[in-house]
Amino acid sequence: MSEKTNELYILTQKAQKMEMINEEIALGIYLEIFEKYTPKISKTYESAIRLLEKRHRLTEALTICNQAIELINADEVSGIVDRFETTKTRLERKLSEAGIQPSSSERKKYKFKIRHLVFLLISLLLVFAILRFATPYDELDVNLEGKESLDGGPAGFGTDTSPDKDSPETVYPITETMIAIATDEIKKNIDVESAKIIPQGNTLGVAIIVKPGTSEERSKELGTLYIKALAGTAAATYEDLRSPTDTTLGGLYEHYMLVISIGTGSKEEDFTAKGSTTKGSKSIYWRKLD
Repeated sequence: MSEKTNELYILTQKAQKMEMINEEIALGIYLEIFEKYTPKISKTYESAIRLLEKRHRLTEALTICNQAIELINADEVSGIVDRFETTKTRLERKLSEAGIQPSSSERKKYKFKIRHLVFLLISLLLVFAILRFATPYDELDVNLEGKESLDGGPAGFGTDTSPDKDSPETVYPITETMIAIATDEIKKNIDVESAKIIPQGNTLGVAIIVKPGTSEERSKELGTLYIKALAGTAAATYEDLRSPTDTTLGGLYEHYMLVISIGTGSKEEDFTAKGSTTKGSKSIYWRKLD
């Protein structure tokens, strides 16, 4: 496999993984692919068209659709041309209904412009700023009780944060962007008021503030969704990490332990669920609440 082909493969895998986590970022990756490469798999074209059409960016979607039709007819891309012809008809109808006539330049091969990347980066920075400064983090408390039950003994949390040769700080560091994306996803649930993840050494402190009346079962479900969202974002960043599935938490937690606290407030009596994992755990150990 050539270096260019390998780069295309990595970007495509990253875009496909990111679709499950954040479609805006996934679309940005797809557009980067079309800027640098000519994908040979029709699914890449279909995904980009679907995400663009969903955002009413119809002329861009039509441009990529026309490109796919041209390449399939030239036997340069695998795929069923009739499917793209149907999509083209639908896009042209929507454009017509909107009173937009695609220009000839828009029908040529799509070119990703630098302003698109700038807009994407600005949008991500704004989202992160809102999450960082608007979230009432002072109301949250990542309860670290149970740390002594994890591998490593009863040492106080964070007393030794120096990385060793297997430390994730040097292998799979958790970035603020990953946390922001995962937090944005979990806050889409109407019963979540605030959330945060605090990396410290090889342990991640996870806290969610839920609305009053949230059950223990639902709290556990939200905690699982939150850490899977982080694992999915990490897998999209580090291609050798496994994505989470319905039955697994994801490859990230082969390298990190978790201490999870969920409740309506930061006091002990407010907690609705508390859990932890050791490295490589297949599931979360949920502690019995008094």
